[in-house]
Amino acid sequence: MTTRIPVGVFFALFTISGFAGLIYESIWSHYLKLFLGHAAYAQTLVLAIFMGGMAIGSWLVSRFTHRIPNLLMGYAIAELGIGVLAITFHGMFVGVIDWAFVSVIPALGSPGAVDLFKWALASALILPASMLLGSTFPLMSAGIMRLYPTDSTRTLSWLYFTNGFGASIGVLASGFYLIERLGLPGTILTAGIMNVGLALLVWALSKALTARAPERTVAADATKRLTLAIAGIAFVTGAASFMYEIAWIRMLTMGLGASTHAFELMLSAFILGMAIGGLVLALRAPRQERQGVWLAGILFAKGFLAVLAIASYAQVLEFIGWMMTALNRTESGYVLLNVAGHWSSMAVMFPAAMCAGMTLPLATAFLLSRGGGEASIGRVYAANTAGCIVGAAFSTHVGMELLGVKGLTGFGAACDIAMGAAVALLVTKSIRTAWRPAVAIAIVAVATFSALDLNKLKMASGVFRSGEFLDPAIWNIEYYKDGKTATISVTGDGKLRAIRTNGKPDAGLMFSPANPPTWDESTMVLIAGLALAHKPDAKTIANIGFGSGLTTVALLGSDKVQVVDTIEIEPAMVEGARLFEKFNAAAYSDPRSHIRIEDAKTFFAANRSKYDVIVSEPSNPWVSGVATLFSDEFYARMRNHINEGGFLMQWMHVYEIDFDLVSSVLKALGRNFSDYRIYTTQPGDIFIVAARDGKVPELSDDLFQQPKVRERLNRVGYHSLAEMRLDLVATRRVIEPLVNQGRYPMNSDYFPVIDQHAAKARFTKANALEFNNIPKTFIPFGALFGQDSRIQIEELSKPSSVASKRVGEAHVAVEMANVFLTNAPPGKRLAPSGRIQASLAREGLTNCSLDGTFWVDALEDMLRSVTPVLRGSVNDRIFSNVRGSACFKNLAAPEKDRVALYEAFAKLDAPAMKDLSDRLLAARSWNASDRTTFVLAGTSARIAMGDLKGGRQFWEQHRDRILVRISTQIPVRAMLAHLYPTAPDGTKVPEEDVEKAGDRPAGR
Repeated sequence: MTTRIPVGVFFALFTISGFAGLIYESIWSHYLKLFLGHAAYAQTLVLAIFMGGMAIGSWLVSRFTHRIPNLLMGYAIAELGIGVLAITFHGMFVGVIDWAFVSVIPALGSPGAVDLFKWALASALILPASMLLGSTFPLMSAGIMRLYPTDSTRTLSWLYFTNGFGASIGVLASGFYLIERLGLPGTILTAGIMNVGLALLVWALSKALTARAPERTVAADATKRLTLAIAGIAFVTGAASFMYEIAWIRMLTMGLGASTHAFELMLSAFILGMAIGGLVLALRAPRQERQGVWLAGILFAKGFLAVLAIASYAQVLEFIGWMMTALNRTESGYVLLNVAGHWSSMAVMFPAAMCAGMTLPLATAFLLSRGGGEASIGRVYAANTAGCIVGAAFSTHVGMELLGVKGLTGFGAACDIAMGAAVALLVTKSIRTAWRPAVAIAIVAVATFSALDLNKLKMASGVFRSGEFLDPAIWNIEYYKDGKTATISVTGDGKLRAIRTNGKPDAGLMFSPANPPTWDESTMVLIAGLALAHKPDAKTIANIGFGSGLTTVALLGSDKVQVVDTIEIEPAMVEGARLFEKFNAAAYSDPRSHIRIEDAKTFFAANRSKYDVIVSEPSNPWVSGVATLFSDEFYARMRNHINEGGFLMQWMHVYEIDFDLVSSVLKALGRNFSDYRIYTTQPGDIFIVAARDGKVPELSDDLFQQPKVRERLNRVGYHSLAEMRLDLVATRRVIEPLVNQGRYPMNSDYFPVIDQHAAKARFTKANALEFNNIPKTFIPFGALFGQDSRIQIEELSKPSSVASKRVGEAHVAVEMANVFLTNAPPGKRLAPSGRIQASLAREGLTNCSLDGTFWVDALEDMLRSVTPVLRGSVNDRIFSNVRGSACFKNLAAPEKDRVALYEAFAKLDAPAMKDLSDRLLAARSWNASDRTTFVLAGTSARIAMGDLKGGRQFWEQHRDRILVRISTQIPVRAMLAHLYPTAPDGTKVPEEDVEKAGDRPAGR
């Protein structure tokens, strides 16, 4: 047997152990937020169970190390156990959670019982592995110290550094690489395989080493008292460390955003700081007689540096803002932003975290050198981790709301300074000598703490989106609270008031009567209006997300509605929204309104309730935890809570996100609902109306018979059902083939596409705004396949300040048509270019000296604004005037065919579109723009008529003759997707199935 294996080998192996260990902490947070709800709760509980299990594991090891001859063999067994539990975790989690949601939670009834059960089950899922993880540090460290009995301080410090360094890399590798490529199951499986490999390697090494157990010694009473004192100090400083971590993560969230990637950057920075502390101590360990002085000094420094972290925060926010404006909004820029985010996190966390990393190995070495024995390693480690549990639980559930981020940091600093004084007392045995430095440090810290202040307006600005801060000369903070799950603020400028979550505006409403309603108001009113229009007899409605409370109030506007349950996870959101009383008073006072403070999944599982309509209007899906409300598993559960014939109303944004990510959500939703339609009230938002059974029915006019509903709809520019119908973007039949071609799989809890990519899309300013152009195309592909949502001129209300972009476009079209038909003076809405187009088209009716091609070009320009939005008599009059003019008779045959083709567009006449486009393409050589129009018209006509084979042949014959920029646009891609369809998983649909899909009635 030998002991000549270099000790560095074990340090390297412990780096890998730390790498895998933090993958578990990261991945367990992802898993448990699927069960517990908000990511903040999951992260806190994972921290508590993770650290608690480690505390138990290290304490148990401290009780039995003297009985284990070969501690490294024990370490190998622990690593093997961790690996086996990881490999089997996913299958066990899925089965247990389904059982909990379906069978247990519905039977519990009481919210308290539900919470207790959830915490107990979550603990049972990860506690065994956490205990084994906790045993690894004392087993490895004591085992190495037996083999290499030199300087215990350096040995412990090197182990602490290598393990922490591996952990800081592990959390980044998990969040930025493994989950994206392997999903949650593959990531935890990877970590499990690493642990099994480690176990086998350490087992092989341990077989080559001499194994022996130390002689057991009975500790003196003085040593027992010292052990108890050091353990108490380790407990308190561990609690303080986690107060800092949670407070600073919340602070940095206001600058870096609340995405999962941002959280992983912050966690990695804190762990790396602790690891560097271990490295510093390993390179510059104090002599044995100076250990106590060092420990006291480090605790003093830790507390004071924590206070100074508040001072550095303002500069960190400025730096993030500068980076947001300086970086190119590209994928490379996103990488640099994350590097800057990691640096920013280090700037706040590093000094105190480094001291925290020095505290534990130094406290353990101090006890070892005074006769504590190797069992003291596990005891001090257990006490420290137990303190971490208490610190995490206190911070999340009490301290954050009670003290705020600044107060929580100050309380942690007071704990550390007090522990520094306690160590000084142990070392000097003189109260006067011990308390002098403690009082001096405390006075300086209190003075510094009092002089510092956090700029709440800057924190509420959402600098991570725009790179800019709200101007204090214009904006002020009207409400601000650090809640359990998020920081909620309300900002106002005297006209506009906005409620914000971690700096991100969730709703903004205009309080000045002189100003028109905001886009947000239109969004919140219309989603309620669409819910009531599609389900006019709805009696029970659930609304996920309180926001400003306006959606809840709009739903209560129907006299037929008996219950509106609004589910909101953050109490401060409901409290802050009281400042919107002008708009939302009924949400608090109407007896039909019930505000439920709960995670949505838990609420539905616990209440067993079913609703006629569920409105899901959460925050943006790039926010950590929110993406699970856009997943396959969530939609499957929601379907079970909707009554037969009911609907899910899903809000989603199409700004700061690309179409492939939107498609991943539509794939998940389409898998669980039989049909859907997509509406929009503005370019940035869409509403998905998903039917539980059958087809989505036509809108009902009943809602305009409800005075309160009608009043709110009128305020945001809707005066008739036709105006609401105008906001239809696409039906499932129109858009699903393109959705299936999206490069991402459907968004899933276990393969979180949105969670992994949405933050990058936000930074790069990606958008799917072009998606809303489907009903606006001159060639009416969407209307041929879906529903003709255009409005008749008689259905339009008088022009007003409207929030709907489509209604505004309809009024512009009316003004343009009036100029052409009657030479009426244009209204204020019609731009000069539109007036010129209509006037030229009108002049061509009588001035036959105009070039015929030029005149038809002018007609086309006018019709591109008119026919996509207006239908009926106005189009008949336009084409009647053209055909009845003397100049039309003088046109060449191809120009007459162009006019006939445009009339076919207006009438949705697919057979005429097919024949005319063929004739025009054969007539002569056209410019690229005209040729593109004819090719797209002929292709879409064949698809609408069910002739997919002919459509492919026609497209492939002419595809090289059209404008490339047109062929890449979403409406054109949506059309072509019908010719070359794929399944939802991205596989190509067989040729014979494509032909079956084309067996449909001809277009109108």
